[in-house]
Amino acid sequence: MKDLHIDLEFRGNIQLIRLQGVLDMYSAPRLESQLQTLFQQGRYCVVIECSQLDFIGSTVLGILIGFAKQARDHDGDLKLLRVPERIYKIIELLGFTKVLQVYNAEKTALASFQKP
Repeated sequence: MKDLHIDLEFRGNIQLIRLQGVLDMYSAPRLESQLQTLFQQGRYCVVIECSQLDFIGSTVLGILIGFAKQARDHDGDLKLLRVPERIYKIIELLGFTKVLQVYNAEKTALASFQKP
């Protein structure tokens, strides 16, 4: 299995996290630690770019939902971008699309944080 690579980009007040590889119960603590650091810094608007993910475990999805709810308590959110079809099907099957917003275009995902 591939290792997980995490790249961070700041887009104003939005944190873009690009993931590559496998996001399972072994690699999840790295992402979880990164998210906790962002929250400690007051960065509650997060977009996770998933196009290069080969796998995401259901436990990890639970962690992402927890962080999304925590971010919403601070007027932020956690959103997913460019989720591969095979991973999207898992997210949809588990009913997580009701909680996690998924976008196909980076511009749209970033714009979704703008308040009307």
